[in-house]
Amino acid sequence: MSAPTIDNIRTGDMSKIYCRCGNIVSIDKNTVKLKKHLRKDIECPICRNHRISMDIEFINGLFDGTLDTETMI
Repeated sequence: MSAPTIDNIRTGDMSKIYCRCGNIVSIDKNTVKLKKHLRKDIECPICRNHRISMDIEFINGLFDGTLDTETMI
């Protein structure tokens, strides 16, 4: 049996993934399985946070009226 990590996740319950940015990270196996089932990209926390940040900025731009929707593709 594998020892738990600092956040009480056993290393045997983790999967290593290679993110498109080049990072190799450990992610919970259940999360990887769910993402694959939903046909979503599996990404490292850095890429995930960047994507969410960009989405929030986009939505805020739409709400504030500062985003020019006519020049968008």
